[in-house]
Amino acid sequence: MENMYKLLLFLRKTDEKQVFEHFKEYTLKHLSELAGKEIIVGKVESSLLLDINYSHFCEFEVDNKEKMDNLFNGKQGKILNKDLMNFHEFVDLIFVDYS
Repeated sequence: MENMYKLLLFLRKTDEKQVFEHFKEYTLKHLSELAGKEIIVGKVESSLLLDINYSHFCEFEVDNKEKMDNLFNGKQGKILNKDLMNFHEFVDLIFVDYS
């Protein structure tokens, strides 16, 4: 198995349309620019076992944690970090290390 490091980003379910619009038009745009390719979003079918329901999900993958750290410390990564800090009540981030 190859080394891999992923960011899983879950958008919390809400009735506020502007939340998904922001996620789609801003967060995904900057994540795609960081990745150098289009990041696609999927709909989440929520589970009764979870306390929080999610509406959408995307993932961002690189070779290792060091590469992820370097990307997030660059210009585009800092823009995305700022967005995620301001948008944190609507998203959950999970980092997965497959090394």
